[in-house]
Amino acid sequence: MSISSGASLAAQPDPTDVVIRAATVADIPAVVALHREAFADKFGGAFGVAQIERGADALLAAWQRQGSRALRGMFLADLDAHVVGTITLRTWEMGDEDMYITEQAFQQVLGVWGATRSIFALSLLSHRIQRNEGYITDVAVHAEYRGLGIARLLLEHAEQAARQNHKRFVTLHVSQRNATACHLYERGGFEVAHVRHSLLTWFFFGQRRWLYMRKELHEIGY
Repeated sequence: MSISSGASLAAQPDPTDVVIRAATVADIPAVVALHREAFADKFGGAFGVAQIERGADALLAAWQRQGSRALRGMFLADLDAHVVGTITLRTWEMGDEDMYITEQAFQQVLGVWGATRSIFALSLLSHRIQRNEGYITDVAVHAEYRGLGIARLLLEHAEQAARQNHKRFVTLHVSQRNATACHLYERGGFEVAHVRHSLLTWFFFGQRRWLYMRKELHEIGY
């Protein structure tokens, strides 16, 4: 998942007051609520437009059962005592998600068919991470706080975390249709390394072309 576009506040708060920190288990409800708003198109594709709320409930249940494991590599942007943004840096060392826990939680909330459909749809957005790669996902900023540079701050924090973990490059996927996000990443030094074409993602998410973007890090701090 990637950043979504949206309007910013007329009276904008000071972005210098933003605090970037690691996510905790207590943040799970706020993070799910933010992702439900920022990634409405992804939630609709994965769970069905009429089942977005139940899908959010299923994700909440799955993350709460996994606890801190669900939040590995996730950082939050706090502003005015509210979670206003997220980003996740995934690495090879983290391993894969515990799909057994996720499947159980999804089945309890969505039923067997709903869980099967949703897990398959979400799997289409997965990525096999290389050893030297920091893979960025969950770039989201609350609609009322967009346009303040919060996404840029989150990206810079994730890149620094990747360097500290001795990664040589960071990558991400973004829909080619998401012009706002594409522009953000290009300004941040990311370049298109590959274009993925998928009829299945078009069927579920209405988006067929995905840009795999990459930014080298080895020239800084190596």
